[in-house]
Amino acid sequence: MKVIKRAVQAGLVGVLTVTAVFAQNLADAKKAFDAEQYQQAKTILKKLIAAQPAAGENYFFLGNVYLKTNYTDSAKATYSKGVSSDAEYPLNYVGQGTIELLAKNAAGAKTNFDKAISLAKKKDNTPYLYMGKAYILAKDYTTAITHLEKAKSINEKDGEVYLALGDAYIGDKKNSEAYGAYRTAFDMDKNLLRAKIELGKSVRRSKAFKESADEFNAILATNANYAPAYRELAETYYEWAKDQPNEYNAKMKQALEFYGKYMDNTDRSLDSRMRYADFLILAGEYKALEQEAQQMAQLDKANPRIYRYLGYAAFENGHFEESVKALNDFMSKVEPERVIGQDYYYLGRAKLKANDTSGVSSLAKAVAIDSAYAEPLSELAKEQFTGKNYELAAKLYQLATSNSASKTVIYDHFYLGMAYYFDYAGKTPDVQKASKDILVKADSAFSYVSQKSPTTPDSYLYRARVNRLLDDEQNSKGLMVPFYEKYIAVLAEKPEAMADARYKKNLAEAYNNIGAYYMRTNQAKAKEYFNKTIALDPTNTYAPEALKSLGN
Repeated sequence: MKVIKRAVQAGLVGVLTVTAVFAQNLADAKKAFDAEQYQQAKTILKKLIAAQPAAGENYFFLGNVYLKTNYTDSAKATYSKGVSSDAEYPLNYVGQGTIELLAKNAAGAKTNFDKAISLAKKKDNTPYLYMGKAYILAKDYTTAITHLEKAKSINEKDGEVYLALGDAYIGDKKNSEAYGAYRTAFDMDKNLLRAKIELGKSVRRSKAFKESADEFNAILATNANYAPAYRELAETYYEWAKDQPNEYNAKMKQALEFYGKYMDNTDRSLDSRMRYADFLILAGEYKALEQEAQQMAQLDKANPRIYRYLGYAAFENGHFEESVKALNDFMSKVEPERVIGQDYYYLGRAKLKANDTSGVSSLAKAVAIDSAYAEPLSELAKEQFTGKNYELAAKLYQLATSNSASKTVIYDHFYLGMAYYFDYAGKTPDVQKASKDILVKADSAFSYVSQKSPTTPDSYLYRARVNRLLDDEQNSKGLMVPFYEKYIAVLAEKPEAMADARYKKNLAEAYNNIGAYYMRTNQAKAKEYFNKTIALDPTNTYAPEALKSLGN
């Protein structure tokens, strides 16, 4: 009996020792995850699963790593394996519910969440905690807060709950509440360094850049290898550089150095490389971005986001056809909702640079997603207008004018009208007969300018020219006359303009065209206008000839 007892005791000691080792390993995995060392976390968890295939928690946290690094299918499969391996462990159901929630299957999410709650012990708040995190991912912050409050009611001393509440409040744009939640989280558990990170980010949002940097440096004073602190220092110095243009170069240099330390203190996983790539875009370091993207492509050719980086970098480095190819590859590999306005903006410009006019439709998609992209299209339109590609310029100016809040909207409407006008003028007579709609669009554009800026004379001049072309040449209704008259009236308020030969020439044009119209209906008035032309410009040849034909 004593032998048996000793054997049992020895066995229990062995079990306890193994459990302690694996518990520590799971803690190490969580620590690596928090430090954004995702590859290391993944490696630890896979080893744990191999050693303990029936332990559900290892599958759950591995699924979380996959989800964090945008491998949704792998996350889904891992949570499912966790359920198969340990059907009584609740959190893998939360994982499955999260996948359903992100796929907008609310009913499927609820079924899984309810299952998790039914399996949880009375004092176990983790299902509510991770359900709250799921709703944060789904951007349903109100529901997230409801679940997190439930988790808090079960365990008010759980710093993780307050950390998640801070994230939910940030998403819900309740910054004061978020700051309080993060502060409580860190006060409760000094190991929750991300809570301290979020406090520093809150300070940065108020543009207190030095104080924000101090927060991150305080973290590094306790843990010099905590990678997220280096990343946030980089972001802080980037924002600081933008806020102080006279120190831009020096602060950007520091920002890039901090991001280098971030990379050194992660395992250079694809996710950390992508974060670095995002920063390189912000910093305008496109040569470095292209190199980084090419290295990422060698690591993982299947991740579509790499092609986005390649597309952006190739464009900025003047490799337009490569940019088009990379961005088309990216868009063909991702769900439509993952394509952002910036993707179409780069693709459209790259196509135009590669002489592919379908770039206009890509730019239209960019503007449809985010109207802010309308304003920079003004410069693209101007390039085409200067190059006398009037039809293409008109299409681009049409997009540029779609944002009425744009600072250049009046200017863009004027050049939109000009592009239509010159596009029409460049067509053959036969084509012009079928293209009057172009003139109608030009007239509408100039009309907008005259309404928004009534003292701009050229809008009336071009409306007059357009309406002259719209009128019936054989039976004129004088469509041009009121606009020429308005042009004359506006110039009368700008006597200084007469020092410009261009205005004198255009004024003579207005007098002559009004006079020509009145030759048929009011000869006295016609003579009056022709005499104004001669008084303005004695060298004008048309007015004297017209007066002769009127018997004067």
